Amino acid sequence: MRGAATPEEAISRYFAAVVAHDLEGILATLCPQRARLYSDPRTMDKQRKSVAGVELLAAEPVDDPVPLPSFASQYPHQVTMRVEYDMQLVPPEARRDPTLREGRQWSYFILVSEGPGKPWLIADWGQ
Repeated sequence: MRGAATPEEAISRYFAAVVAHDLEGILATLCPQRARLYSDPRTMDKQRKSVAGVELLAAEPVDDPVPLPSFASQYPHQVTMRVEYDMQLVPPEARRDPTLREGRQWSYFILVSEGPGKPWLIADWGQ
């Protein structure tokens, strides 16, 4: 699979992989430094196996002062996106991550790229 050409495409692929419960697909959307933190399947299982669906509603670049992970400075291209989405979870008895919530919500996603023609990868997310 070729890398994501835009930050929006990287975010869309990430959500699709989470919904598909596809650990390799999730890791392919993350920069290597972030992927190392989540390469143990047990780490991502809590989240990815709790999500039944995600509809990406909007992804817009913002200038908000969001702290970047220390390794982001290694990448010449960085963008912070405000991402709105609607998340559906599996039934309560099957959920593994009690911190997730259903419904419309938003998060910042920080994406990095090594340059023109190189893929955009997710470096971090949260509020």
